[in-house]
Amino acid sequence: MRLSILEITGENLLTRRNYRRNHQVWQEVIAQDGDCSDEADFICFLGHPEKTVVYEIALPGRLRRTMERVVLFGELAARLPVSPESVHWFYRSCGDGLYLVCAVHGEEMDRLFGLADARRMKFDLLVPAKLAEKPEELLQVIPGKGVPERFRPVRCRRLKSLYLVLLLSCIGFLGAVVCSRYLDFAGEKERLREIGVLRENELREERRRFGELSAERETLAELRSAKVDTPPVSPVLSRLSSELPATMWLTSYAQNYDTADLTLSASKDEPGLYNLIGENESYAIVNLRKSRGVNDTISFFIKLRIKQR
Repeated sequence: MRLSILEITGENLLTRRNYRRNHQVWQEVIAQDGDCSDEADFICFLGHPEKTVVYEIALPGRLRRTMERVVLFGELAARLPVSPESVHWFYRSCGDGLYLVCAVHGEEMDRLFGLADARRMKFDLLVPAKLAEKPEELLQVIPGKGVPERFRPVRCRRLKSLYLVLLLSCIGFLGAVVCSRYLDFAGEKERLREIGVLRENELREERRRFGELSAERETLAELRSAKVDTPPVSPVLSRLSSELPATMWLTSYAQNYDTADLTLSASKDEPGLYNLIGENESYAIVNLRKSRGVNDTISFFIKLRIKQR
């Protein structure tokens, strides 16, 4: 453990003594160039206030720390010639129930704090020199209240600087990783957008082509429904009228473009009907069948393929 003792002498000079504990023995060490007192593990400011009293108080038995403080403060208040609220008090145990209790007037403490402010001193504990001076005694002193926070030393500066550098390095590394991932994501998003635009253009082109095909199909359907290029029916009917015998007549005729379905009725069977109205320059027979109806009439169902001229 390293201990640093700051002391302002009667000539108003600030001195510093550094100690190191080695095997329970405190040894004074010479401060090297560049050493700072705030690098010590504990820093004491040893003051020499004028309005200071020290009492020896013996307590029976062993008390808890909280009860010890209460009892000692009560004993001190009973001995002080001034109000206990106007002093700062300290104590340390000397063993066997004996305590040294020190009281310093508030004006003297304010003066010491003013000197510390003027010299920008940092310390963990302010101890009156009348209460303790040796390192082992100083570490036993318990103040009534701690020093103001502005006097607390800042320790582990190098370690904190190292932590800060590591933190900034981690933040920079993570920032670079996040930025790289973001750029990759932005690139992939842009590529997907271009693919989407390309697919949309292709879909729009396919819809346009489908619209054109639909229009062409509608036009073709209109042409077929108008029967613009339908083969004429008159040559077929004229040929049938000239070829059919007197006992046979046409009962129905239906034509779909170049296909015609017709029904012939006869009063008697005509076995040679196929040869009679066979294929010629006007049509070709696709199918022919017959059936017997009522009153011994015969019906012939014929499908013709009308030839274009």
